[in-house]
Amino acid sequence: MTSYSNLSQSRKSSQPSTSSPAAVTSNRSVSDPEDPYAVTHIICNLLENMNRPTNNLQPGTSSSSTMPYDIWAPSPNPLGPIGREYSHSSNNNQLQSKEDNSSGSPGTSSSVSITCFRCEERTPTTRCLECNDLFCYECCHKVTSDCQLREHTLLPIHQMSPIGVRPNSVGMEKEIIYCDTHGEPVRYYCEACVSFICQECTMWVHKDHTHLPIKGALDVCRIGIYRAIEDTKMGTKAIKTAIDRAVVLTKAYEKETAEASIKIRKAMRCFTQAIEDREKYLLEKVEKMRQAKMNELQDHMHTLRGILAGLAHTNENLVRSMDAEGIELFVAKEKGRAQVDYFSCMFKNMYITDERIVFVPPNYDLLDQLKRQCDVQSGSAIHGVSPRQALLALQSAQSYPPIHYNVSYAGSQRSQVSVQEYVNSQSRPIDNHDHCVTSSESMEHTTRGVGQAIAGHWAPIAVRPTRSPVPGVPMYSFAREGQEQGQVSRPWGLCIDKEGNYIVADRRNNRIQIFTRRGDFKLMFGCKGTGPGEFDLPAGITTDIFGRIIVIDKDNHRVQIFTAMGNFLLKFGTFGKDCGQFQYPWDVAVNTLGNIVVTDTRNHRIQLFTSDGTYITKFVFEGANPSKMLKGPTTPRGVCFTTSGNIIVSDFENHRLLMVDPTLSKVLHCVGREGSGIGELNRPSGIVTDDDGRIIVADSKNHRVLVFTSELRILFAVDLKSPGLDDKDRPSDVALTPEGFLVVLFETLPDTARDIASHGKQYIKIY
Repeated sequence: MTSYSNLSQSRKSSQPSTSSPAAVTSNRSVSDPEDPYAVTHIICNLLENMNRPTNNLQPGTSSSSTMPYDIWAPSPNPLGPIGREYSHSSNNNQLQSKEDNSSGSPGTSSSVSITCFRCEERTPTTRCLECNDLFCYECCHKVTSDCQLREHTLLPIHQMSPIGVRPNSVGMEKEIIYCDTHGEPVRYYCEACVSFICQECTMWVHKDHTHLPIKGALDVCRIGIYRAIEDTKMGTKAIKTAIDRAVVLTKAYEKETAEASIKIRKAMRCFTQAIEDREKYLLEKVEKMRQAKMNELQDHMHTLRGILAGLAHTNENLVRSMDAEGIELFVAKEKGRAQVDYFSCMFKNMYITDERIVFVPPNYDLLDQLKRQCDVQSGSAIHGVSPRQALLALQSAQSYPPIHYNVSYAGSQRSQVSVQEYVNSQSRPIDNHDHCVTSSESMEHTTRGVGQAIAGHWAPIAVRPTRSPVPGVPMYSFAREGQEQGQVSRPWGLCIDKEGNYIVADRRNNRIQIFTRRGDFKLMFGCKGTGPGEFDLPAGITTDIFGRIIVIDKDNHRVQIFTAMGNFLLKFGTFGKDCGQFQYPWDVAVNTLGNIVVTDTRNHRIQLFTSDGTYITKFVFEGANPSKMLKGPTTPRGVCFTTSGNIIVSDFENHRLLMVDPTLSKVLHCVGREGSGIGELNRPSGIVTDDDGRIIVADSKNHRVLVFTSELRILFAVDLKSPGLDDKDRPSDVALTPEGFLVVLFETLPDTARDIASHGKQYIKIY
């Protein structure tokens, strides 16, 4: 194949020597590397004069003085006898030139003319730099070619440089790369071999390889490099972000480690304190036993010494009476005999038991259990709950859309209710008769603990209908009015542990009582006082997943935690308004993570704590409603966690229920008004939830229990009025048995608690 450089050299040798100074200057410029356009002008002059006779060149004229060349119009002059041999790529058919080379060697025949590569008729005006194809004006601009589709470089012929040399190049020799095999300028890039190749290589050695024009390959390569640079920047940014996150996690882990260490020491101190208290008690008991035995033995020895002295005195008298005569001898004998018999009887009646102090060893199996108490886990907080609880926790983390539902009340028209968030309710009046507050914002996606009907119970519990055919009549009841074991006086708090035992806060007796599943008395603990394990009107009570009993010591303004057997573990809270302080707390609830929520009545708020009493956060309910629709500030009383992690609070004085989100940042729902109709409440008190999400509330002054959905929509009511109770006996708290049956705790008013007629009543009823 003939290159343009060889062709230009052959034409230069065939030109006449007569030339103008301008032509000489043009010829000199070929070797000048600083003027790349000179070669282009020479080639254009050669192409224009190829078909002209040599005698047309007149002295003193130069090829550079010809008419300017229009790059966008067909040239009237032929390009001259240039032999063309073209081989297309592997995907195109091989094309042959229309004109034949008469001499058999390219570039030597004068009878061959150059035509358009596409139409093979018209004179070409444009050339593709990548494909080395020549196109006429019509084919290049009126018909879409493959070169245009592939975005190749198309330039006018008079601006072209020799093959392999890009126009506008500063140094031709530095830019041209020749094939080592064929000596042709390289035009393609072989992807398989990662090398530059010429056009001959594409037809033989690299025929089956994928090859691209050098310009396109370089552009693709530059794009790849650019993308690699961008990926490097993104990777650098991501790694720096990861390093920053690792630093933050390191600090957080150090903080969590310190907090976990404090909690571990605090928890273990409870066990250590319990063991030390037991040790102190046993040592004191041994000392008391020793003192009692020593006193008994001292008295015994004193008596024996008295008998011994008496016998010695009797013996002396008898010895002296041996010299007596007459009746004195007989009297001395009788008297001595009587004294001996007396001392003998006294000695025989003196009996001392051979008692021993025996140490009863502990159950050493408990050591293994103690060694397994507490644990430290790595991972999310949800790992500590059962799969079902984890599923509930994950489901509760979903976003909830705004809730709009219909509420109908007896004697009122049915209307659709949708009110703005409760925390913003201070900005405008709210109709207290029909108000349900919903949040339009999605709840925060967090993993959180959820509520259970019975904390730590192995199976889900769902509330079941009452079993008695007579409304208000329980299946059985227990816990009479009184102060003896198994008797109660104005109880308030009620809960059921995972063993099915009933645990009651016997408020006025200042103690906690535990009953079996059958209602039999099991044990009790506590007394009136301010020390650990002592109470002053205990109220709310619950158990956690570990079986601990958590009690609200209401008038002592604190919370106390005990073991399942009533042994004191710890306490937290004092009187005040600061975080972690209380003013007459009332009820308590625990979620599956062990977090404790307490209703702080006089401070009009609820507070959230960890399982060891560490303060987390609080939610303060605002004061009296500006519209005067409420009776006064919110008075939270009953509380429980829902299966979605929210918190339900009963507003005792304002006759409504409030639902607070798990983060204690906003009120999600607010329902209820004073009354006895559907959707109305009258001093709601204790609350419990079943594991299907239903909420059970003690509607105390209406003498009934209401069951709501998880969105606080009323489902049904259970009437509790029965012949054995009167209007002064009101339900104060509710619970569910492991079978799902309803348990209600009643309390009576203070003036009737001392009434003799009330002593026959039983205040815990199972329906």
